[in-house]
Amino acid sequence: MSSLTRREYLVATGLSLAAACGRKHGAGFPGYAVIATSGDNSVSVVDLALFRLMKQVNVGSSPRAVLTGGPDETCFVLTPKTGSVHTLDSGFDRVNSRRLAEQVSDFRLSHDGKSLLAISAPQRELLAADCRTLQIQQRWKLPAAPVFLDVSVDGSVAISSGPAGTVHFVNSVTGQQSTCHLSGTLGEIRFRADGKLLLVANRTEHSIILLSVPTLQVIVDLPLGMEPENLCFDSYGGELFVSGKGMDGVAIVFPYDTLQVDQTVLAGHSPGRMVCSEQPPYLFVASSGGSDVCILSVDNRKMVGIVEVGQQPGFMAVTPDSQFALILNEASGDMAVIHVSSIAGKLSNAAIMRSKMAASLFTMFPVGSDPVHAAIVNRKI
Repeated sequence: MSSLTRREYLVATGLSLAAACGRKHGAGFPGYAVIATSGDNSVSVVDLALFRLMKQVNVGSSPRAVLTGGPDETCFVLTPKTGSVHTLDSGFDRVNSRRLAEQVSDFRLSHDGKSLLAISAPQRELLAADCRTLQIQQRWKLPAAPVFLDVSVDGSVAISSGPAGTVHFVNSVTGQQSTCHLSGTLGEIRFRADGKLLLVANRTEHSIILLSVPTLQVIVDLPLGMEPENLCFDSYGGELFVSGKGMDGVAIVFPYDTLQVDQTVLAGHSPGRMVCSEQPPYLFVASSGGSDVCILSVDNRKMVGIVEVGQQPGFMAVTPDSQFALILNEASGDMAVIHVSSIAGKLSNAAIMRSKMAASLFTMFPVGSDPVHAAIVNRKI
């Protein structure tokens, strides 16, 4: 009798568990989740209509991020250590791989969906590659090793450099560039929805710095009660949620007329990664290093549920119809699913904290070792 490989076991287990869950819960979302399972050097493809692990695709190295988009709604997979990007076709088979640099730590799609924008720390470069061919189109030298990047609606790119304290702006359409130097170690960076303002996490100073675009002049420095490790806009880009070490809460920043920290609300224990659903508007907050997800109402800032999801919940995503929240559990190697419409939102905070009620787990199944990132593909094969 032949033995199963780990990949075959995961697929078989996912099939059996999802079949049972499918009979119990009914249909899900008509599309797929493509998950970077970095411990398996592969991506896992989950059928979200049945919540079934469909296949795993080997990419030869540990993947860190997945994107979907471009002219053909292609899936792109980043393997940082090899500096490579891999493309998956409509059947989720790997059809192309290209090394862009010695190492590539992160990437984004350009505003028009025609290019991939990637950062290379060893080469101190911002790279633009054609989405179809993965050929390098353009390179921009950076003043310091890049750590985080974001892309605006008008083709602008912003890069922060961690301990170097540098923020660099590049307009990939016009070629305009500017740089500013700030004190402290910089973290994540976000454009405001209209692209006219840049928000930078200062992890050393425990603040959010708002910069003008494109000049990168400091407009205001907003102090926080925690180290800003995680940034998340609501679905309309009107409010920024901030979590990190130092407080069991989430800070809410208004980046428009008032330019202020509006308030800080309790959000479970050790708040970490976050994601927002659009309708109803909920903020899902993963417990960093814990096992649960806290759910807040964006409208009234109240806790509406806490759900046990698995070991070390990290990256989260919400399906485009706002019906399902997907949580990747890095330590336990599975994906938990919360049915958004099942969230009651009627218990008091004290009752929720005591019983972890008002929301329940829809299903959970294995997806592979160390799942760290995912993209949702809105289509059927």
